Amino acid sequence: MEKTNQVNIYKKRGGLSAFFTAISVVTGILSILIVVYMISLLWDGTSLGRVILLGTAVCLCQIIKAVFYALALWKAHDYAYSSLLEIRLGMIGHLKKLPFSFFQKRKAGDLANIIDRDVERIEIYLAHTLPDVVITNIACVAAFAIVAVLDWRLGIAVISTVPFVFVLMPIFSKLWTKSVEDYQRSIKTVSENVMEYIGAISAIKAFSSEEKKTGKVLQSMYKYIDSARKAIYVQSVPMSLIFLLMEGGIVAVAIAGSAILSRQPVTAWGIIVYILSIILAGQFSKNFSKSMSLEYNKIVFKNTMTAVESVMKVPAEPEKEKHKDPTAGDIEFKDVTFGYDENEKTLKNINVIFKKNSVNAIVGPSGAGKSTMANLMMNFWQPDSGAVTIGGRNVKDFHEQDLSALISIVQQDTFLFNSTVEENIRIGKKDAGREEIVNAAKKAKIHDIIMGFPEGYQTMAGEGGAKLSGGEKQRISIARMILKDAPIVILDEATAAIDPYNEALIQQAIGSLCENKTLIIIAHHLNTIRSADQIIVMQGGELAAKGRHNELLEINSLYKTMVEAERQAEHWNIKEVSGL
Repeated sequence: MEKTNQVNIYKKRGGLSAFFTAISVVTGILSILIVVYMISLLWDGTSLGRVILLGTAVCLCQIIKAVFYALALWKAHDYAYSSLLEIRLGMIGHLKKLPFSFFQKRKAGDLANIIDRDVERIEIYLAHTLPDVVITNIACVAAFAIVAVLDWRLGIAVISTVPFVFVLMPIFSKLWTKSVEDYQRSIKTVSENVMEYIGAISAIKAFSSEEKKTGKVLQSMYKYIDSARKAIYVQSVPMSLIFLLMEGGIVAVAIAGSAILSRQPVTAWGIIVYILSIILAGQFSKNFSKSMSLEYNKIVFKNTMTAVESVMKVPAEPEKEKHKDPTAGDIEFKDVTFGYDENEKTLKNINVIFKKNSVNAIVGPSGAGKSTMANLMMNFWQPDSGAVTIGGRNVKDFHEQDLSALISIVQQDTFLFNSTVEENIRIGKKDAGREEIVNAAKKAKIHDIIMGFPEGYQTMAGEGGAKLSGGEKQRISIARMILKDAPIVILDEATAAIDPYNEALIQQAIGSLCENKTLIIIAHHLNTIRSADQIIVMQGGELAAKGRHNELLEINSLYKTMVEAERQAEHWNIKEVSGL
């Protein structure tokens, strides 16, 4: 969506609110005119009945004004919050469709700030600024028109200082735009630094780097405070000058009115015109100054929409056709080359086939491209050249739900939602009943532990699974996958950071997960993959060798070295290091 079109859409939705506001303002002005007319009649000695009738009309106008003002506020807030909901849902839905490369470039704190704080500013503009724009514009036009009708010379006096304001406004707008950008940038930096600090709190404490990292957060907060002060200063000083100039219009009306009265006989009507003109000049000055101050809110709104557009304008991945029953087959990498960075390739000309219902392993040093291969199979990223296919069909042509139905992935860093253990397992199958969940948990060797929790399956996992151990989270993740029952299972170093006891249990759980499935293990522990049908050895982003365990020991020095290194690590003794 283009920013200009979207702004116009939101403005059109506020049409009814603007209409109600206009009625409220007009009836308010009408009541003032009736009061002035009443005063002139009283001066001429009109009947009491006529005055009572006009007084009743004034009361009626005030009631109508109050009712329509309330309706205007209600409608303004109604469509403002509806628009906020629409924008937030639209952004969340759009984010889901964006490629992983987008999230590599944009920080979570930045995106959270846009969806939360920036979008909230849209409510201020739609519910408050737009109605105020209607009020000030109508009030200014009405005040000027009435004074001009009463005496055209006084009408000119009312607007005599307006040209000076219009000359200065482009300068003020530039200053305001820069201050708003600096202010919003400082908020973004604070959000990013705070989220980084909270997310890395354990590492910060472990390495005693609280002072350094806290200093970074505090520095960003000080910059935020400075930018906020500058924004207030840059807004208040120009607005003070505008108010001063507009007050000059009131002085001009007073001087012009006095000059006119001094040159003609003093009459009741002349005095009424003089007093009314000064009052209306004050109203014109106040509302015109306010309309200029609303320009600042418009700039904030435009910058907010720019921030929203920075997400919404990123092209979403094209929607694919959804198949009723997607089928698995061989997984094939055909001349696949890929790099997270344009200047450095993580995978280079990879050609390999993972046969259906076979057990495969991918091994190699850190940074060799093992997890990247898993990411490409899941279509998290797309190859720079070549193709990854499942059953002869390019994974990039699969609908997201179809590909998800075919592949389960268990990663080293398991994420759990801040919900119950039962709901975290049910993610594997939305309509799963309690019995299915319990059976999956039993197969994953986690049921007994869950039953030992204070609230059993209704125990809250905590944010990111913070209330559970690494082994418990891993087995809950495996229970999800068992429930999902996908024909392809990828284990991305699933036991690399788990203690031996939990590793043994997880390996038993994996055995239940992988029966009659295509299994791809990205492994550091080579003793767990010796019986694999195929072992892929990766080195420097290239396929160094492939075969079974015994074959690779004969033909590939890297694999042999890795096996020997693991054997030595198993017999490692702290006494050998300490010299004891």
